[in-house]
Amino acid sequence: MLEAVGPLWAATMRLADPRALHRSAVGLRRGSDPVMRTILEGLTVDRVYLQGESSGELDGREGLEKAGVRVVTVPGAGHNVMFDHPEAFVAAVAGPA
Repeated sequence: MLEAVGPLWAATMRLADPRALHRSAVGLRRGSDPVMRTILEGLTVDRVYLQGESSGELDGREGLEKAGVRVVTVPGAGHNVMFDHPEAFVAAVAGPA
């Protein structure tokens, strides 16, 4: 697993307790009711869905945008945009000027 995630993310994983990683994975797999997408779409505050380009196309992007969620895809980034492209992460979270 550490080899697959690359050196930077592997460094953070080495600091985590394996039980905590397992519990997080189980909780994420279990999901929530309602699901996180429904919660995100229903919020009335400014929202941004941030993803790395290497994550591929975002299923349901149009629905998020229709609900007022700003969807930002960061070029050259993977799942951990804040590690892969910190400047783009900051700019996306700060929003348009």
